[in-house]
Amino acid sequence: MLQVKNLSKIYDNNGKPTEVIKDLSFEVSDKQFIAIVGSSGCGKTTILKIIAGLLESTKGEIILDNNIVSEPGQDRGMVFQNFTLFPWLTVKNNIGFGLDVRNVDQNEKDKIIEHYLQVTDLTDFADFYPKSLSGGMQQRVAIARTLANNPKILLMDEPFGSLDSQTRSAMQEFLTKLWESEQKTILFVTHDVEEAIFLADKVILLTTRPTKIKKEYNVNFQRPRVHNLKFSEEFFKLEREITKDLES
Repeated sequence: MLQVKNLSKIYDNNGKPTEVIKDLSFEVSDKQFIAIVGSSGCGKTTILKIIAGLLESTKGEIILDNNIVSEPGQDRGMVFQNFTLFPWLTVKNNIGFGLDVRNVDQNEKDKIIEHYLQVTDLTDFADFYPKSLSGGMQQRVAIARTLANNPKILLMDEPFGSLDSQTRSAMQEFLTKLWESEQKTILFVTHDVEEAIFLADKVILLTTRPTKIKKEYNVNFQRPRVHNLKFSEEFFKLEREITKDLES
C-alpha cells in the first residue's frame, strides 16, 4: 500500500515562498488504479516526483509497504509525458536497460524482455530504433521498460498528453488491458476528466494551489472497459459531475 501523509511542498521563488501542496493525504491500495485530476499547474507532477523520490517534500511522509520513501528506488517506476527513450538503443535494449544496470542474468533478462515485448505488442519491432516508431509505440516501449524493472507501483505523469486523440484513445484501452493482465498498482496523473474515468477505479480531484484534495469519486464501471463506455449515460453523468466540481 502507498500512503501519502500530510504532504506539503513550498518552493523558494526568488526569496518568496510559494506553497504548491498543502497537507495532502491519500492512500492507494495494492493493485488499485487511481487517477489524479487537477487544473494545469496545481502540483500534480510535483506529487508524483515526491512519491518517486525525485523531489523532497517540505513536510509529510511517503510510505510504501511500511517503508518511508526518501530517494528513488526500484519499487517505484515512473512514465513521463515525453517518451524519454534512448535513441541509440533498439526497442528491446531500451526495455532491458534497467536490467543491464542491475546486472540481471542474461537468460532471465531475455525472458523479461520477451514477456514485455509480447504484452505491449512490440515483438515485431524488437530491433527497431525509437525514431522509426510512432508516438504511441514509443510510449509503449517506455511503459514496457518501466514494467521490466518490476516496480510495486507505476507512476504515470500524463503519459498520453502529447498523442493525437485517436492514438490517445487506443493507448487508454491498451493500458486498461495491460493493468488487468499485469495487476500493477497505478497512480495516473491527468487533466483530462474523460481519461481519468475511463482508466481508474477511483478519481482524486485536486484544488488549485496550494493543492489539497477537493473530492474523491469511486468509478464502478465493469472491466474490461472499451471505447464505447465513454458514450454511456452513466459515464456522461460522472464526467459532468467531476467537470463541474473541477471548474467550481
